[in-house]
Amino acid sequence: MPTDTPYFRHDANARNDPKIRAMIKKYGTAGYGRYWMIVETMRETRGYKFTLKKYVLSTLAEQMLCTVEELQAFIKDCVNEFELFIQEDGFVYSESLIERMAVLDALRAARQKGAYAMHAKQHHNITKDGREPLD
Repeated sequence: MPTDTPYFRHDANARNDPKIRAMIKKYGTAGYGRYWMIVETMRETRGYKFTLKKYVLSTLAEQMLCTVEELQAFIKDCVNEFELFIQEDGFVYSESLIERMAVLDALRAARQKGAYAMHAKQHHNITKDGREPLD
């Protein structure tokens, strides 16, 4: 059975985006790493959003080797100053990631539908006891 590999497309030159460049100017390459760790976390969550609950932030901060307060300030800047993320209803998300994942999710759904159709067509001529009929 296929598994959902946590894959997403992103621009190879993302570091040149003006918003990213502004974030790097303020936070350095450590900020760039934090940014991608947050995006990867979003990719792994349902709806591609994550909650700002303390235990989630604590876990992320531990992975990023920073304090919860530093992470909160970084996320706040990514929302308000750099406009890289959107914060609403207690969640943070990337509109760009959601758009990219919508394309990937639609492609996966179409492939799955095609696989089911092919499987049904191949097994349409099978008898009740599971054998193919003799011509």
